[in-house]
Amino acid sequence: MKHLDYSQQESWREADDTVWQSPIAINSKQTQTVMASDLSLTFNGHTQCDDRIVGEQFLVSGELMIAGEKWSLERFHFHDGAEHTVDGIRHDVEIHFVYRRENRILVLAVFGEVSNQPIDTHIKDVFSDTIDAKILANWLPKSRSYYSYVGSLTTPPLGEGVTWVILKEPISVGANDLAVIHEHYPDNYRKVQDIAGRDVLSVRVTK
Repeated sequence: MKHLDYSQQESWREADDTVWQSPIAINSKQTQTVMASDLSLTFNGHTQCDDRIVGEQFLVSGELMIAGEKWSLERFHFHDGAEHTVDGIRHDVEIHFVYRRENRILVLAVFGEVSNQPIDTHIKDVFSDTIDAKILANWLPKSRSYYSYVGSLTTPPLGEGVTWVILKEPISVGANDLAVIHEHYPDNYRKVQDIAGRDVLSVRVTK
């Protein structure tokens, strides 16, 4: 299947798209610090690959509890080169877990950094087979502290009102993980967008 051409991303915008686009360049010194009691995630069943124009999406079920709300996991996918930057740093990988609650969308983003040590995350396995969804818990950092803001999807249609939850602490991924992501989707990250006066929260999770 033909996938999105990221060299043509400047043409993705439609006239009625929100000005609050994603991704953004996060400046940690310009965020608003708040406290949260908890952020918890569960994963159920097995992954299933669904090849779409926007790229391979891996369907899976699970739940996210955050700010007293329960969200249902729909899918996840990978970006070769993080879409969000933090203090000018672009991590090697960004994983997006896409959740829904009625007609609302929340994307949980996890950064990945390549380690020189051998690591078996099973990331490469999802491209060739189904895996037990419980393995996905290993793709989360120990710290649940995160940045949050309101933006859009990063592929067409660039839907508005998307809640972004970006875990601060990156996970370690193997060089073979990055290689398989790059093989499928080289440099598939959208350029950072104008912050357009938005507030970015720096949320410290205490549990």
